Amino acid sequence: MSDSPVVDWEAIVHKNVRSKDRADVGNVDAIETDAIVIITEGARGEYRIPKSEVEGFDGAEVFLRPNIAELKKYKI
Repeated sequence: MSDSPVVDWEAIVHKNVRSKDRADVGNVDAIETDAIVIITEGARGEYRIPKSEVEGFDGAEVFLRPNIAELKKYKI
Protein backbone atom coordinates (compact mmCIF):
# COMPACT_ATOMS: atom_id res chain seq x y z
CA MET A 1 0.00 0.00 0.00
CA SER A 2 2.37 2.70 -1.21
CA ASP A 3 -0.38 5.33 -1.29
CA SER A 4 -1.20 4.80 2.38
CA PRO A 5 -1.33 8.02 4.46
CA VAL A 6 0.46 6.18 7.30
CA VAL A 7 3.69 4.23 6.72
CA ASP A 8 3.67 2.29 10.01
CA TRP A 9 0.15 1.86 11.41
CA GLU A 10 1.49 0.53 14.74
CA ALA A 11 3.31 3.84 15.24
CA ILE A 12 0.01 5.71 15.64
CA VAL A 13 -1.22 3.68 18.64
CA HIS A 14 -1.78 6.01 21.63
CA LYS A 15 -1.43 9.10 19.40
CA ASN A 16 -3.92 11.97 19.49
CA VAL A 17 -6.51 12.10 16.70
CA ARG A 18 -8.05 15.22 15.11
CA SER A 19 -11.02 15.48 12.77
CA LYS A 20 -11.01 17.41 9.48
CA ASP A 21 -12.16 20.52 11.37
CA ARG A 22 -9.26 20.02 13.82
CA ALA A 23 -11.47 18.99 16.74
CA ASP A 24 -9.85 16.67 19.28
CA VAL A 25 -11.39 13.21 18.78
CA GLY A 26 -9.37 11.08 21.22
CA ASN A 27 -6.48 8.63 21.04
CA VAL A 28 -5.79 5.61 18.86
CA ASP A 29 -6.41 2.53 21.01
CA ALA A 30 -5.89 -0.28 18.49
CA ILE A 31 -5.14 -1.09 14.87
CA GLU A 32 -7.31 -3.59 13.01
CA THR A 33 -6.85 -4.97 9.51
CA ASP A 34 -8.95 -2.29 7.83
CA ALA A 35 -9.67 0.21 10.62
CA ILE A 36 -8.34 2.09 13.62
CA VAL A 37 -10.08 2.14 16.99
CA ILE A 38 -10.19 5.48 18.79
CA ILE A 39 -11.20 6.03 22.40
CA THR A 40 -12.25 9.44 23.67
CA GLU A 41 -11.09 11.19 26.82
CA GLY A 42 -12.19 9.21 29.86
CA ALA A 43 -13.24 6.30 27.60
CA ARG A 44 -16.74 7.77 27.23
CA GLY A 45 -16.85 6.92 23.55
CA GLU A 46 -15.25 4.63 21.03
CA TYR A 47 -14.98 4.89 17.26
CA ARG A 48 -13.98 2.38 14.60
CA ILE A 49 -12.68 4.45 11.70
CA PRO A 50 -11.81 2.82 8.35
CA LYS A 51 -8.16 3.32 7.43
CA SER A 52 -9.40 4.95 4.21
CA GLU A 53 -10.71 7.85 6.33
CA VAL A 54 -7.25 8.62 7.76
CA GLU A 55 -5.81 11.65 6.00
CA GLY A 56 -2.34 11.62 7.51
CA PHE A 57 0.04 11.39 10.45
CA ASP A 58 2.63 14.06 11.28
CA GLY A 59 4.53 12.03 13.87
CA ALA A 60 2.53 13.46 16.76
CA GLU A 61 -1.11 13.53 15.65
CA VAL A 62 -3.36 11.54 13.34
CA PHE A 63 -5.64 13.53 11.03
CA LEU A 64 -8.98 12.22 9.74
CA ARG A 65 -10.92 13.11 6.57
CA PRO A 66 -14.37 13.37 8.27
CA ASN A 67 -15.26 16.34 10.46
CA ILE A 68 -16.35 15.81 14.07
CA ALA A 69 -20.08 15.66 13.18
CA GLU A 70 -19.49 12.99 10.52
CA LEU A 71 -17.74 10.71 13.02
CA LYS A 72 -21.09 9.77 14.64
CA LYS A 73 -21.59 7.03 12.05
CA TYR A 74 -18.39 5.32 13.22
CA LYS A 75 -19.28 5.28 16.93
CA ILE A 76 -19.33 1.79 18.45
